[in-house]
Amino acid sequence: MIGGADIVLYGQTKAHDTDLLVRAIRTEWPNAVIQHADKENGVPIREFHFPVIGPAELIVYRDNASYQSWTSKGAAADNQDAMIHLIVADDNVTLVVDRPDSALADMARELLVSLRPNRIVLQAA
Repeated sequence: MIGGADIVLYGQTKAHDTDLLVRAIRTEWPNAVIQHADKENGVPIREFHFPVIGPAELIVYRDNASYQSWTSKGAAADNQDAMIHLIVADDNVTLVVDRPDSALADMARELLVSLRPNRIVLQAA
């Protein structure tokens, strides 16, 4: 995604973090289209293969119209709030959304709050 706001949860990730996030997004966006960042095409979330284990980079579009819009136009004023870029690495989870003060950013923060109790964060002495 060009631009956008990174909403980040630091700390060692768990094998099931990606799966939990995708399932939670599916609750909010039941007609979502999901795409592995290294793949050319997305699939309807109801056809997506669960569970998703380990680190992953996924792009989740609100619905097929949003997926088509992003595919044809890229980021545009009318589709910014219709896509979440999900990056689960070994030491953090990042959700990239349209802007930090949007409803989509609020949703991203809520998703990350659900993972926070399982985090181990090492702090410098």
